[in-house]
Amino acid sequence: MKKNHSTILLILTLTCAILFSNTHTAEAVTTSRWYTKAVSFKKIEKAAKEKEQPYILFFYTNWCGYCKRMKRKYLSNTEVKKILSKYYRIKINPDTGRAEQTLAREKGAQGYPDFRIIYPNGKSIRIHPFQRNGSVKVAEFIKELKAMLTLKGQTQ
Repeated sequence: MKKNHSTILLILTLTCAILFSNTHTAEAVTTSRWYTKAVSFKKIEKAAKEKEQPYILFFYTNWCGYCKRMKRKYLSNTEVKKILSKYYRIKINPDTGRAEQTLAREKGAQGYPDFRIIYPNGKSIRIHPFQRNGSVKVAEFIKELKAMLTLKGQTQ
């Protein structure tokens, strides 16, 4: 009887440890990766506000040629990656689900790509490297990105 009691206690202890460790890690937010689901948005927003720093919100689609160029030319650049690695970031494809569509609509994404810096005060600025006469150079994009990340929404 004593052996059964010990086994049950051990199973309960392990179950609780697993449940609590999963809950903790599920809520932790990191700057080491892009989040891709709308359910992560509130966590990203909250974590950025707590740190009093801006975060990156990027809407794209798989069929959009400019989105593909944005990823290939700008977001895959080593220096851009290094800059963005210090911030929370979320990239959302509205074609992947209803929650993602709703988030894009709520945040005012009207065309793709829609790359924004959201400040702790809730204000945002869109950085769009594609112009009617072509696209800006990566160095110009980096310069604008750095400038906008240091503003913290003060002049918005």
